[in-house]
Amino acid sequence: MTGVASLAVLTLTGCRTDMWVQQKVQAQDSSEFYALADPVQGFDGKIYGDGSRPMPPNTIARGRLQDPNDPFVTGKDASGDLLTKLPPQVKLTREFLNLGQEKYNIFCAQCHGRAGDGMGMIALRGQWPRPVPSLVREQLLTQPIGYFFSSGKYGFGIMYGYGARMTDEELWAVAAYVRVLQLSQNANLKDLSPEDIEKLAQAQQAKRSNQATAPMQEN
Repeated sequence: MTGVASLAVLTLTGCRTDMWVQQKVQAQDSSEFYALADPVQGFDGKIYGDGSRPMPPNTIARGRLQDPNDPFVTGKDASGDLLTKLPPQVKLTREFLNLGQEKYNIFCAQCHGRAGDGMGMIALRGQWPRPVPSLVREQLLTQPIGYFFSSGKYGFGIMYGYGARMTDEELWAVAAYVRVLQLSQNANLKDLSPEDIEKLAQAQQAKRSNQATAPMQEN
């Protein structure tokens, strides 16, 4: 019995929590796989806290190498202020806005509604502890476009960020489409061209005609 107890004690002495409580990356054992103190002389047996191998000489990045301080990536200018206009990498075209509409309807409309009024299906079902904010309300009309990019990428309040689900270009497209939704519901007639006013009048007339000719539903 004494021998068994002694064996158990010896076994427990090998159980250590170093890997649990360490404050830095530390390999279980020294290895030439990680960075060397002196590559010329070879591995010196010490551990330097590297968690991955260094890039081999003359390594070339694959794909688009992004500057972490690029306004296209952060949504902010060099002073740290949110961008008030689209970054130069983005061209405002119909295709770009169509992309924004597509991604908005996929990722945002469930809560914020397709019209941006905060009346998406999840909001209507009462799945959130508080009302989903409307993106077209007056308080958000003056927010810079970088605000919507940043909120979409990094999250806001109980909404998680979509930076892992959309590219930066797609996030900018969504931000631009939010501006479209805001304009569609807060536009002033004096800001429209005569051609746009005429198209609006024709659309309203067509809507009234359709309502007048629609068959009456029987009770």
